Amino acid sequence: MLWIALAVLAVAAIGGVTLAVALIRRRPFPASVGYLHGAVGLGGVVLLAIAVFAHSQGMPVNSALLLFSLAVVGGVFNLLFRLQREPPPAFMVILHGGVALVGLALLLIGIAG
Repeated sequence: MLWIALAVLAVAAIGGVTLAVALIRRRPFPASVGYLHGAVGLGGVVLLAIAVFAHSQGMPVNSALLLFSLAVVGGVFNLLFRLQREPPPAFMVILHGGVALVGLALLLIGIAG
């Protein structure tokens, strides 16, 4: 289950990096792409939570779940801006993505280690 969560979260990360680059370059993108990114990311977090609560995991995996949970909060913040038809602040996009990428790295360390 952890490998599936890692794969789903990696797909969400690739989509997130694409969205962040488009936002920084001020290139418009359909809102549906952002919604898809959020849905895939949230699905990965749910899979990770199921894996963590079903079986005892190490500290890196538990920490990854915590960081992904914080990234979800940041994603909701970004979504609120998007729903108001405004771009989210760049610092929040970078913070959201940075926290998620550190979580992804910790998850990989926890699974591989």
